[in-house]
Amino acid sequence: MITIDSTRYGELTVSKEQLYEFPQGIVGFSNIDQYALVPFADTDFFVLHALSEEVSFILIPAARAKSNYAFELAQETVLMLEANKPDDVVPFLIVNIIGDVPHINLKAPILIVPNSLKGCQYVVTQPSYPIREPLVYEDMNHAGT
Repeated sequence: MITIDSTRYGELTVSKEQLYEFPQGIVGFSNIDQYALVPFADTDFFVLHALSEEVSFILIPAARAKSNYAFELAQETVLMLEANKPDDVVPFLIVNIIGDVPHINLKAPILIVPNSLKGCQYVVTQPSYPIREPLVYEDMNHAGT
């Protein structure tokens, strides 16, 4: 177990199975290549927190946030992530609060491969998705309200 002291989230205790290597970093943070993926208790949300710095992102699994969300993944990304089949890749969407409204970034999802413990941020070129779209949460039992 590893403990991350986060000023925003307090102590986060994570197992080795929650540690992901991001060989290319994340846009704007290319120097950070190690992150922990930590679920928020009793929600569909996760924190992706850097191990070495105070950098974190709120994520939601794409399947919980946007129906029919799909895109073609470049072969070099599949190889870099060491994914054996498409189902190995789990897309997450970054959540940002604009005003009081949560928005999701459909243009640049975070891709996680639990089998290889690798991840990346992937820029979707086709189809054309927006960087900011309001999060419409259909299952209000998990919305945290």
